[in-house]
Order: sequence, then structure tokens, then C-alpha cells
Amino acid sequence: MAFAPDMHVFPGGRVDPADAQPGHLLADGLTSVDAAQRLAGTLDPSDALAHYVAAVRETFEETGIRVHVRGLVPLSRWVTPESLPRRYDVRFFAAVVPVGTDIVSSSSEVAASRWVTPADALTEAANGGLEMFLPTLVTFEQLLELGDIAAIEAAFLPGADLGPPLVGPLEEGLAAVDQRWAGGIAGRSVRGWLVGRHDVVLVDPADPTGTTTAAVDAALAARGARLVGIALTGSRPDQHAGVELYAAGRGLPVVGGSGGSVPYPMRVIRPGDSVPLGDVGLSAEVPDQAGPGAIAYRLPDGRLLPSRREDHAVN
Repeated sequence: MAFAPDMHVFPGGRVDPADAQPGHLLADGLTSVDAAQRLAGTLDPSDALAHYVAAVRETFEETGIRVHVRGLVPLSRWVTPESLPRRYDVRFFAAVVPVGTDIVSSSSEVAASRWVTPADALTEAANGGLEMFLPTLVTFEQLLELGDIAAIEAAFLPGADLGPPLVGPLEEGLAAVDQRWAGGIAGRSVRGWLVGRHDVVLVDPADPTGTTTAAVDAALAARGARLVGIALTGSRPDQHAGVELYAAGRGLPVVGGSGGSVPYPMRVIRPGDSVPLGDVGLSAEVPDQAGPGAIAYRLPDGRLLPSRREDHAVN
């Protein structure tokens, strides 16, 4: 295939114009207004309903499994990096099917199909046996330990911060970035940082939609600065979901702690190492947080990222 050959992906595909037709059979009474509300108003009603219909249609075309449109749970949104020749603005959904449901694939786009748990998928990915793009990997990370549909609905509930991202003033080489779409979830907000004066490092890009990217670009351009690299304080979804917009999209280097499975080039740093990026010296330290790839960064003036006084989790 021209896009994503030999990769492990979820069933899905392009939204067709016919998916937006009023009264579409697969909509099964779901109105465009209902669909837009379920997506937190982040798509206009016609486009929102088309995404629901496409999810049902594509799942059946690629697996032979019929899912009910009203049972679809919106998960996340991802936008492909700007360097790719084919670009997509993707929505992920979850659906529950009865135990024992068979996969019956008749699509020429599918080489093989299988059921896999999030835990097994992440283990295989870490061992190099399951090739996935970052959106698929992060979705498995987000679904890990969620045992039923109610837990999934709660975990992916849209947040309240549906406004634009906020980039603070770059004072003394540090600026806070209040990102939206953290982990691709509508309205979720999480703190990231810009470190540097002219050559700037972005710490913990959480937004995979490009919304925060555009705000960071504008802020740096106004200050005559440029982005030169990415530093991660861990590999939770709310820390690294947006990294490929910079790593694959712009070819920027990425540094972070050891542990976790990341499908992009990254230089591993350990406590005591200096971060080889940017014009404000960061040194790596033992973190005050748990999790895969956890690391902390100390600024020359003693400030620590993430701060022990701040809650880095999404709200």
C-alpha cells in the first residue's frame, strides 16, 4: 500500500463523501447534532456524523464485524506530521463486541488480522515484534488496565479546556506551554515547557493534533527564536503523544530517559548527563515521578522540570 505498508493498525480508513449523507443507513438514527456533541463540538455536525458512519463502515469492510454506531466511544484525534506526502486528520473510536466474535477479513488492504490485548501489544512492541505508528502505540498505552466500556468512557472524557493553547513569556530561558488535546483527547490540558533563549527545546509535547505546534511556532517566531529539539520527562501519553510532529515531521532530535517503547529515534540520557540541545544548559536528574522513561531536568538556576510543586497529570 502507498500508506503504512506492513504496519499493524486498527481497522479504519478514509471518510467518504457519502458518509455525510443525511439519513445514512449506518447512522441508525444518530443525528449530526448528537454526533457533534459526542465529539465535544470539535467537528461541525455533518463532518462529525460522517466520522461515526465511516468508523462503522470501515470496521465491517476490513474485519466483517458489525459495530453499532451508538456504541462507539470517541477516544482521540491525531494529525500526521507535515513532512509526510499523505496527511490525515484521524479520529479513533472504541467499540465493544461479544466475546468470541470472529474476524472475517475480505479486504485486499488487510494481510492478516488478530485480537490482541493492550498489555500484549505493548510487550510485543517493546521486543520489536509488533510494528506500530505512534497513534496506535499510544492508544494501547491509554487503554491499558481499562477493563470495561465505562472505564474507557471515563478515561477519554473530554476536558474543559477547549480554547487555544497558551504559551507564556520566555523569561530567563523558560516558558510554560499549556497544551490542549493532551494525548489527543479533546479539551485535555497538560503543562509542557520551552527551554532556551534563541535555540529552544520543547519539553513534553503532549498534543498530536498540531494545535499546540502552531501556537509554539508563532510564539517563537515573535521572539526571534527557533526550536532545535525535544526532551521528554517520560513516555506516558500525556508526555510524548506529540513528539512525532517534531521528530518525523521536522527531523528534530529527541532525548529522554530509558524505558518504555517509542517508535521514533531517541537518544537515551541518564541522571548526571547534560542535555545536548538548546542554549540553556539542562542536566538530567533522578525524577520525582514513576513511570516508563521517567527523568527530570535541572536548569542552571536550580529550577526542576517537572516541578515537584506541580501536578503534571492531565486535568
